[in-house]
Amino acid sequence: MDTGWTSAAVSGFGALVAVASVVVTVSEGRRARRNTEFLGHRDHWWQRWSWVVERALSGDERQRDAAVLMVEALMTRAWATDDDKWVERSLDDHETTAARRRREREEGSDDDLRRR
Repeated sequence: MDTGWTSAAVSGFGALVAVASVVVTVSEGRRARRNTEFLGHRDHWWQRWSWVVERALSGDERQRDAAVLMVEALMTRAWATDDDKWVERSLDDHETTAARRRREREEGSDDDLRRR
């Protein structure tokens, strides 16, 4: 084989490797940037979720109402994961059960007053 052809083949292969390296570097950079952006959004989402939980457990009815509105807003975000949705459903089930118990106690106390 002629050294000219060998040199051309090696140069072509080197150029091909360089182009492939650029493509891989750009795609990895884009992936890392998307991941960093997601994690930033996720961190802010989690801070808001913590705010919601504090209000949801408050004794003040207005704060609990604010928490309900914020949960509805947070759960529409793209970065809400399946685990987050599970937590939201669990909290909703818990609140529904607690409200039913409160209502039953109130109705039971009303009945007790009527009997006297």
